[in-house]
Amino acid sequence: MKKALILVVLLLVVFIGEMLMFENNNHSKEQIPYVTVTSFPLFEIATKLLNDKVDVHKLIPFGVEMHTYTPSVKTMTEVHKAKFFIYNGLGIEPWIKKEYINGLDMSRFIQVNKEVETHEHGHNHGKEGIDPHYWLDIGNMIRMTDTLAEKFALSFPQYEELIKQNAKNYINELTSLQLAYKNALSLCKRDEIVVNHNAFGYLAHEYGFSVHSVTGLSPDEQVSAKNLTEITDLVKEEGIETIFFESFISPKVSETIAKETGAKVQSLQPLANVTEAEADKGYIILMQENLEKLSAAMECI
Repeated sequence: MKKALILVVLLLVVFIGEMLMFENNNHSKEQIPYVTVTSFPLFEIATKLLNDKVDVHKLIPFGVEMHTYTPSVKTMTEVHKAKFFIYNGLGIEPWIKKEYINGLDMSRFIQVNKEVETHEHGHNHGKEGIDPHYWLDIGNMIRMTDTLAEKFALSFPQYEELIKQNAKNYINELTSLQLAYKNALSLCKRDEIVVNHNAFGYLAHEYGFSVHSVTGLSPDEQVSAKNLTEITDLVKEEGIETIFFESFISPKVSETIAKETGAKVQSLQPLANVTEAEADKGYIILMQENLEKLSAAMECI
């Protein structure tokens, strides 16, 4: 009888111990903080600053067009549980209809240029006609890095020094990129480019060239025959030799113009989202690749 009682007690102790371990493990998982971001530029900044010390979840998968993505219920549950939910705003994530307690709308912390010059043959689809592709202004990337470094340092004080040093290093890289753009685009034979979707207004405004686009700020806008004809005529009249299209958008419109004009077709990366392979290269290198293409198209010295 005693042996049976002892066995029951031992089994009870083991059972209680396992239950406590299970609860502790679950509790630990729930307590591990993470950051959720929407776009590639935000993903890059967050990962650069946090340096694997805090997980950064990219809500929109690599290789998916930002403008047309719709999150699942499961994904939105993850958003609510994140320490920070960081997004670009200005309508580029149209499924965001409300403010979140943990939300950071980065358009509130950067320089939004409401007068970005565009020569569009379509319509605006940003919030109130404002161009939402502000991360292509390298100065805004610096502002976002500063803002997120401050927010992260306060929320993760154990990594404060690391975050500040990482921010300093990344801002130095971005500053060098700014200088490279300024130098490369300062003397060009041409001062205009043709694109299928106008995502490059910030770059054009900053470095003094014009953007002619078949559609406006949204890539899913229908292309009219009139718009196509106007752009085709412009390319012929100006002798433009390169028609740009975006990585995640069909090149058919650009190819149609190229066929009619003899121009060549080339991709230009607006960086809202990228493939995994491009993400491994990073914002700096991808922007350098854009610079080489822009410089060649505008015949810069």
